[in-house]
Amino acid sequence: MTVTSASVVAVAALPEHEAHAAVAALGPAEVAEIVLAEVAALTGVLPGPEEKVPVQFDLGFGGGRLAYTLTVGGGAASVAAGPLAEPDVVIRQELTELLRSVYGEAGVHDATREIFLNAPDGPPGSDPTGRLARRRAAAVAAARSASLAATQNPVDLTELAIRTGTDKWGRHWYTGHYQQHFRRFRDSRVRVLEIGCDGGESMRMWTHYFRRGEVIRMDAKDKALTAPQRARSVFGAQDDLDFLARVAAEHGPFDLVIDDGSHVNDHVLTSFRILFPHLRAGGLYVIEDLGASYWPGWGGSSTELSTPATTVGFVKELIDGLNHQQLVRDVEHDPSLTDRTVSGISLHHNIAFVHKGRNTERGAPAWVTRAESALFL
Repeated sequence: MTVTSASVVAVAALPEHEAHAAVAALGPAEVAEIVLAEVAALTGVLPGPEEKVPVQFDLGFGGGRLAYTLTVGGGAASVAAGPLAEPDVVIRQELTELLRSVYGEAGVHDATREIFLNAPDGPPGSDPTGRLARRRAAAVAAARSASLAATQNPVDLTELAIRTGTDKWGRHWYTGHYQQHFRRFRDSRVRVLEIGCDGGESMRMWTHYFRRGEVIRMDAKDKALTAPQRARSVFGAQDDLDFLARVAAEHGPFDLVIDDGSHVNDHVLTSFRILFPHLRAGGLYVIEDLGASYWPGWGGSSTELSTPATTVGFVKELIDGLNHQQLVRDVEHDPSLTDRTVSGISLHHNIAFVHKGRNTERGAPAWVTRAESALFL
């Protein structure tokens, strides 16, 4: 049986006795390798030693111990099976508890964690060259990085954006808005579709932020990027109706859709119309870089500000649909899908969050007249 990160995440949500049995069935070594690979990836966006420092993880399961070496620092982290002869850092923990700490439901899971620092030390004056002090400082930094990476939500989204190199903070200032709207999803097993990923920076950011989630990256062409655990890639044009339908059928439904693709207005609207029906109730559809709505070269306009052919004009229509019960019409109106299922719209500079849910709240009561003669001063 192939053990996947998704199956390991599912085990982390089980009660203790069921989780133990499930780990035994999957294979403790296979589970440990997936969990530690997640820890290793996260150390890459956390402060750590400048040089490589091996950290031994000593994991207990079923009365036995499993030893792994996590190498931290030096620009890249790696995991290898087996113990070290004389490790400067040892982290001991029960495997099922480490599993919960990395992939489990929100909470603190460190009751069995022990950290041992074995780097040489000595009294004042015993290290004239400072070599031992530097070694111990590197060991402390490695222990901190490894233990922090094995803890839930060690950094906020802005810090992740900076450390992964995405433009969502710095060139744009989106991470505060994302945290406001995505905070409630962070500890859930969400499925995220992001359209457009440049060099994969935001894909890495989202997989770290949604530690139990799955991220699907859609890009126009294969850039030969290495996908993190819990991430996969699909390639095609975001205005290709057949391609979008296949992505939705194979990978949906989604909890979150983020459009950071071409920003060409027609492409944005095509993607929304195909993908929004595949967004779960309670989910969010995000459209970045609304400024392209005003650029003629991108299918926008700075004169026809309400045309539904632009992204912002379309969002304005969604606002009308959100209040469709209030509109005065000469003929009976059959509410559209978005009229019925867009339950809110949050607008910030250059970015829109469209909330999905039932929009069935009734308008003003019938006895409230809508005629102009009802106006009074």
